[in-house]
Amino acid sequence: MTKLSSLLLPLFIGVHSIIAALVDLSEGFCRSYKFGSNIANNVLYLNGLDGGLIPADGDASTNLASIDDYLVQLDLTRKFSVDVGSYYRMSLIDPAIPKLKDQALWSSQDNSTLYCYGGRGVSNTSADNGIWTYKTAEKTWQLQQASVRPVRLVKGAYVNAPRIQSAYWIGGYQSNDTSLAIGSELIFAKGMIQLNTTTGELKELDSPFPGVQQGALVYVPVGELGILVFMGGEVPSVTSEVGAKINYTPNSWNYVQVYDIASGKWFNQTTSGLAIEQRTEFCAVVLHDESSSSYQIYVLGGGTFSSTKALSDVSYLSIPSFKWYQAASLDEPRMTLTCEAYGRQIFGIGGRKARYDDARAGCYTMPAFLYDTKVESIVTTFDPALVDYSIPSATKKDIEDSPFPSTWADPDLESLFPPNATSSNTLLPTPFNYNSKNEIPVGAIVGGVIGGVAADGGTPESSVGQQSKDRKDLKMVTIPNLNFQ
Repeated sequence: MTKLSSLLLPLFIGVHSIIAALVDLSEGFCRSYKFGSNIANNVLYLNGLDGGLIPADGDASTNLASIDDYLVQLDLTRKFSVDVGSYYRMSLIDPAIPKLKDQALWSSQDNSTLYCYGGRGVSNTSADNGIWTYKTAEKTWQLQQASVRPVRLVKGAYVNAPRIQSAYWIGGYQSNDTSLAIGSELIFAKGMIQLNTTTGELKELDSPFPGVQQGALVYVPVGELGILVFMGGEVPSVTSEVGAKINYTPNSWNYVQVYDIASGKWFNQTTSGLAIEQRTEFCAVVLHDESSSSYQIYVLGGGTFSSTKALSDVSYLSIPSFKWYQAASLDEPRMTLTCEAYGRQIFGIGGRKARYDDARAGCYTMPAFLYDTKVESIVTTFDPALVDYSIPSATKKDIEDSPFPSTWADPDLESLFPPNATSSNTLLPTPFNYNSKNEIPVGAIVGGVIGGVAADGGTPESSVGQQSKDRKDLKMVTIPNLNFQ
């Protein structure tokens, strides 16, 4: 194994953007999954759009392969139809930059920089050199200058929290789709990564899982620094028995994992209300209702864990009651999608109509659809003036009657939600510096191969049924953490 010291050298490569092969999607679109997405300076940015399924991409020799890779932008300062391709402005990403799917796309607090982390190779695995950044004003790409770097992971859950100049990634794994240094095994991450999006500093934090894939991670601005809420996801079996099969156990939707950033403490909080069907490859975003001092975590779509079926239902978890409610469904099923919220409107981006890796995954008009939470329906026109969000009257009354769960996981979690407090202005002013009390030494996920569990075999989410029937028997071995040097 390559010594860590050789991997922790300062890295900096400047790459200037070049003229795009296509300027928009006027000539049509089919599908793409999974996009990275972020809203910065009233622009919705999308990365991970390869030219293979774009009809007008002249570089594509077939409808399945292309060397072209695009950054897509939607201007959110004006009204537009999400079904009209000319609004999807595109710029070609320099081919020197790795062409990846399933990346996280984060932004700095001042919106001047986008960070691209993680992902899998579209056709060929590329060298894992670290985090790539995009300067929004200069329109240039470069490799992040840093003395340490995180290894490339895929299929984790992640969230951007610019209010506290941070971004987080939990779970996921390394494979031969993410790194040239990995063979047939899957190496699951045991910790959580925190990126300071102002300084570029990386830290590894504790995680409630020995390993997890998929799920969703959202940021809720309550308490001193805010909380992270993780829901869903699948935990791989962990055993040192040679020849043992790896199976995946879906996390129950009867609870969520809550992380208090200030104290660095995880809580397993039970939920109530609507029974949520177990699912994978869904998306989640947070909206705030001022009238009830509550936050709603909207969950859109996803796929059933044990079949190829995609889902169309929409539900939301209200906080601090930690109670699930049902909203009206999407017009059609969608899984493997990402979400971004603007006012009361939710963009659903990319994905599949069924769990297939070929034409059976289906096509749709344009990368984004729009769900209006006020009318609880799909709309085609984005309106930047629709910023006022409110919950249904029945939900509001229910929250007024029962604003908190019947049982708290821990008094420390309960203390983050004092009665009669307004949760929208409880955070410290920014910028500021802080240190989580539950940090663990950087090194297990930074530089080289991550600490975690390794499994021989293929992509874990690619099979159905028992999540192992379409793959070889998988051997699981424990991989010790690598100490930072």
